[in-house]
Amino acid sequence: MNKKYEEQVEELSRIWHSMIMEPNYKSVESQFSRIHGLSTVEIGVLRIISEKEDVIIKDIVDILKIPKSTLTSVINRLEKRKLIKRTISSRDKRSYKLVLTQEGILAQEEHIEFEKKFYARIMECLDTCEEREELLKLMKKITYNLRRKGIFQ
Repeated sequence: MNKKYEEQVEELSRIWHSMIMEPNYKSVESQFSRIHGLSTVEIGVLRIISEKEDVIIKDIVDILKIPKSTLTSVINRLEKRKLIKRTISSRDKRSYKLVLTQEGILAQEEHIEFEKKFYARIMECLDTCEEREELLKLMKKITYNLRRKGIFQ
């Protein structure tokens, strides 16, 4: 790799971390008490459960591509916070189906609202519709190439 490329990678890292560690980001996050303190994996599990009916642990392991032991810990934490519960699956009586509790439904709704506000703040930083379209185009390209190269797998 050439020096310019390495400098660009370092600059991207600095920018990315400064955006995520920005105090304003944390203040937005803290406005959402139900999801405050949840990890990205925990939030991902809530999302999957909310979108899929009769989802079992194996389904989530396959989707998130994480070890079953890791997922078990995540599920235990979500149960402790009363966000999900386990019931016997109707499609596989040997497995537990995961469902959101009422508090879990509210947490998922809160997460959706958080994302809308967070992404709206990002878009507000761009002056024109064309700039926003360019950002979306570049993000799609990045996502496509990361998936193609197996980085998201």
